[in-house]
Parts: sequence; C-alpha cells; structure tokens
Amino acid sequence: MHMALKFLLRHKKALSLLISVAMLATIVSIVGVKEIASAIATIEKRYLALALGIFILSLLVSALRWQLLINALGTRTRYGKILEYTLVDKFANSFVPTSAMGIAIRSVLLEREYNIPKSRGLATIMLDYGVDIFGSFMLAVPCYLYLTPDLSSRLDRTFKTSLVTIGIVMVLIFLISSLDILIEKRKGHGKARSRFGERLLHGGKYTRKFIDFSRTFSVLLTNPRLLAKTVILTITKGILDALRVYVLFSAFGMSVPLYYFILFDSAWVFLAPLMFTPGGVGVIETGRIALYSLIPDITPRFVTPIVFIDRLITYWLMVVVGAVVFFLTGVDATLASGFKAGEAKGQAAEASRE
Repeated sequence: MHMALKFLLRHKKALSLLISVAMLATIVSIVGVKEIASAIATIEKRYLALALGIFILSLLVSALRWQLLINALGTRTRYGKILEYTLVDKFANSFVPTSAMGIAIRSVLLEREYNIPKSRGLATIMLDYGVDIFGSFMLAVPCYLYLTPDLSSRLDRTFKTSLVTIGIVMVLIFLISSLDILIEKRKGHGKARSRFGERLLHGGKYTRKFIDFSRTFSVLLTNPRLLAKTVILTITKGILDALRVYVLFSAFGMSVPLYYFILFDSAWVFLAPLMFTPGGVGVIETGRIALYSLIPDITPRFVTPIVFIDRLITYWLMVVVGAVVFFLTGVDATLASGFKAGEAKGQAAEASRE
C-alpha cells in the first residue's frame, strides 16, 4: 500500500494527464468522431460569435470584481493589469490540476507590481472565490425554488446537494471573515483572555499571517457597499455564463429554460478549483455531459458537441490567449514558487534584525 502511494505521488502529473486523455477518448468513442466533428462544423457562426462575446463579457466582469476587492485594501490598481493577471491565471492552470498555479502566480504578481504581501494577495483571490460562491447561491436559490415542481428526482437531488454544499462553504467564509473582527473586539475590552485568545493575538508567524488573511476577508463585512457591488457583479456573471450555454443549446435547436443552466453553473463554482486533471480536462467534459443529460429529453449524444464547443471557447481559447499574454508580459513561470522563496527571505530578514 505504501509503495503504491509513493508511486502515485511520484507520477501524479503523468497519471492525471493519462486520465484526461482516457476520459476524452472514451467520450469521443461513445458519441463518434464524425458526429462530433459534423456538429461543430455545422454550428451557425452567429451563435458561436454570440457565445464568444458573452464569455468575454463574463471575463471582464470577473476581473472587475477582483479589482474592486483589491482596491478595498487601499491599493489603487489598473484594470488592464488585473485583466492581464486573470488571463495569465487561465494559462498557468492549464498545466496543473486545481487552480493552485494560477493563484500562486497572481499573488506574486500583485506583490511585484503593487507591493501587496502575498498573504493578502492570496486572500483577495480566495475572497473573490468566496463572493463568487455567495453570489451564485443568491442567484441559484430562487431558480431552484421556481423549478422544484418540474424537477425529476435525480435533478432535485443534484441541485439540492450543490446548494447545501455552497451553503456550508458560505458559513466557513463567514467564520473566517468574522475572526479578525472578534480579535479586534477582544483587544478593545482589555479583560483577561483565554490561552487560546492569547495565542491568536500574540501567535507566531503563521498565526499572524492567518489573522492578516482574515482581516482581508472581513473587508466585506465592514463595507456593505462593496459587498453589494461584488454580489451584483457575481449575479451578472452567473447570468452571462448561463446565457452562453443557453445560446449554444439554441444553436442546435434545443430549447431549455435558462434557470437550468444557472443551477448547473452554481455546481461548478466550487468544483472547478478541485479538478484533479490539468485544467479539468476530461473531468469537466464528462461531468457537464452527465449533468446536462439529466435534463428531460436530452441525451449525451446531443449535448457532447455542445460541451466540446463550450470548452473550446472557455478553456482552449483561453489557454492560447493566456499564453500570448504570459509571454508578452515576460512573466516567469518560476514565480509560482514565490511563496517559498518569500518565506525564506522573510526568515533571513528577521534573523538579521535579531
């Protein structure tokens, strides 16, 4: 068992790539290469252009939301730079499972350009994910309540599980956001504190970083206007993402209510960063095909070309555009290891001061 685990850890990148290829090959073999190619070739260009335009709008809205969160920390950023970092993130995450690489590079780039500490830069990115989850929940719940009478038992279980999971994540985000406010209140009271409280207030380096992380999260709880703006942007983005898929379904003559796609997209808000293959290749395709096939009168054969076209727009095109931005801006891929490098430098600086 130990040897097998060591083998998996040593070859995890190659194995994840192999799984991606295998999953895509399975999908293609079931549906048929000719059928998929024919469907992609026959889609009307106006639908394709409209879906692409909607995706670009969604990307612009996403970058604007992240910029608002960064600016709330007192740093004035340029929108063009934030959009640039967003595109670099898309390219970086195409090489590794999960979104870790893109998150690391964005955090280091923020420090390099705006002198924002990596812990705070990371917090703005995670807060952006948090707002995405909260806004998606706010948008999805009314859609779920509206569709409940018409949902099959399988779809009802799928959407209910998704919403409950998002709700749990929201509670965790609220707790992290509240920690800094709680600590500040305890500081102000000046009463005897518990050992746990003392450790929180006077902890080591990692405790202080976590508190700094929490302080960034609490910016939403202390700024209702910012919370309203970011939630509105998230709801707008959610509608745009659902509308993109709705347009692609319409291109193939399938009429499905927009509410379904809003609910389906809410499920991917928290699943996307956890994909175990590079860029989620294979996993996202099979997952979306399986989910869309739960819609009444929709079969995997019908939705497979739609999913492939959607991924062509949202993933493969972004990898190409992100690569161009990545190399034009001279971003060094080794920046992803900046967390460890920064830690070492910080320790050396502290030692020299002592």
